[in-house]
Amino acid sequence: MKTEYIFYTVGVIFAIATILYFTWEYLFDLARSLKVLALALLTLFFWFMANYLQERDI
Repeated sequence: MKTEYIFYTVGVIFAIATILYFTWEYLFDLARSLKVLALALLTLFFWFMANYLQERDI
């Protein structure tokens, strides 16, 4: 297993944990459906950014 995949995995876990914490703590007054939508959009953003950076070997 390549070392970079371990770092990507750890980074994704921390990103998801951060998104979950931010959404449920600071946006507590929003409806649950909006929270889920924000979580999905941010997760997609991180996924696209990871692919973009991986393609460019950054």
